[in-house]
Amino acid sequence: MRALVAVAEQGDSRGLTRMLHPGVVLTVDGGGVVAAPVTALEGASDVGGYLRGALLDEAVRLRVESVNGVPGIVVCREGRVAGVLSICVRGRLILEAWLVLNPEKLTHWSC
Repeated sequence: MRALVAVAEQGDSRGLTRMLHPGVVLTVDGGGVVAAPVTALEGASDVGGYLRGALLDEAVRLRVESVNGVPGIVVCREGRVAGVLSICVRGRLILEAWLVLNPEKLTHWSC
């Protein structure tokens, strides 16, 4: 988690992509409230592109925090929780990721 935060804070898009398994799957939950892909994104290119947009932004601050009992990342934008990211790693690569953007599900965290 901390390596992912470090890469994002440095704006290192190549570093982010290198952390992804070639078959990585990202599920994004916008809850019909926030724009999000309707189906899961698959592959390092598509997932990397989406995560770059979500995490590698100067207005975004990231913090490692417990998400459903496991380490995750709280995504803060302009002092508000914009999302929560959790991942599953195989070896040293991210195999699965879940990004919750639905504001109704973000009330447990703060920035």
